[in-house]
Parts: sequence; structure tokens; C-alpha cells
Amino acid sequence: METIIAVNQLCKSYLSGGQSLRVLDHIDLQVRRGDFISLMGPSGSGKSTFLNIIGTMDAPDSGEIVIAGQNVTRMPETQLALFRQKHIGFVFQFHYLLPEFTIEENVAMPLMIGGTRRPEALKTAREILDYLGVADRGHHYPAEISGGEKQRAVVGRALINRPDILLADEPTGNLDKKSGQRMLELFKKIQKDFSQTFFLVTHDEHIAAIADINYQLDNGKLSKII
Repeated sequence: METIIAVNQLCKSYLSGGQSLRVLDHIDLQVRRGDFISLMGPSGSGKSTFLNIIGTMDAPDSGEIVIAGQNVTRMPETQLALFRQKHIGFVFQFHYLLPEFTIEENVAMPLMIGGTRRPEALKTAREILDYLGVADRGHHYPAEISGGEKQRAVVGRALINRPDILLADEPTGNLDKKSGQRMLELFKKIQKDFSQTFFLVTHDEHIAAIADINYQLDNGKLSKII
């Protein structure tokens, strides 16, 4: 199976109380295409930092990260933006949908930003919303739909460019238990249907259990949970 993410000797530190706090300490990780990875750890352990580095939204102090065969560690920001658009999808705890646009338009936005003509982008958005079970909400605005429906729209927006990796940071954190469970079941369906690679950050071991491979981040060290 193809390696889609290769992390080599990754280090990241922050200043805390005048002292340097290393949250990532020579991290190594290999992720194959189609893997479903979960990452757990106590608050402040660096889980979101690690996710943001994989998502090319933050840079390590040292080490390197190779995604889809490209070393992104020292890639210029303009090139990184294009790389993210093509290879990485994001699902966060908060939906960040644009309130002045319909759900359909929100989902289509990455394609339109990338230069796809509006009618074609909207057609693709409708197809994704149909797959996600919320096609009937496409012409509504974010304020008019439920939290679970908003999060499905976010997943659609993340998937519309068919990224190599989907990164999810506490994606069920703002959902009730039933909606959260449906979201996790949807992730597994997407993984199966599209061989989608998932990297999920959570503090909840029950949510982490949906993944095929589980890791723990603590005191800067990454360990596999057996």
C-alpha cells in the first residue's frame, strides 16, 4: 500500500512561562493510503499542533514531512496553498461555513476558488450533498439547518477536491451524541467507498476506537496504542 504521509524526526517547541516546551520530540510516522488514524493525548499535548503541521498550516522546528510524495517542509507558502487545496481536506469542531452563502455554495467554494466554473462546481456540490444525505438542504443557508447537517456540509466541502488526506480535529465536539455517532459512521463509509485516508484528533477514546490504527501523544512522544 502506498505511503501517503511520511513524518521523519519531527520536532516542535513553544515558549511557556519563559521556558521552551517541546510538544513534538523527534516524531516518526508512516501513514498508508486508505488508513484511518486516530491521535489521542491530554490537553496541551500537541495533538492539534501535529495535525496542523500535517495539514501544512504550521511548520516544524526540524525534521521533515512528505505528503503524496512531495516534501512540504520547506515549500514556499504560495505553493503550499495550492498543495493544500489539492491534497488536504479539513473538518474542524466548528463548521466555519460562510453565512451569506447557501450550503451548496459553501461546499462548492473550494472548486470555484480553484477556477472551476460556477455551474460545474455547484453540480459537483449537489452530487456530494446527495451522497452525504443532505441534498435537500443545499439551497438553505447555514443558520437554517441543524448542527449535524452543517457538519455534513463541512465534510462535503473538505471532500470536493478529492483530497489525499482528510484531517479531522474533534469533528464531533459540537454535536449531540446521536449526531456525533452518525458523523463517525459517515467517516467509515467514506473511507470504504473512496479509500479515503483519515487522520482524526480526539480526546475521547470511544471516538478514537472507530479508527483502524490508534496513537497516543504525550510528553512530546508518539506511541502506538495496541
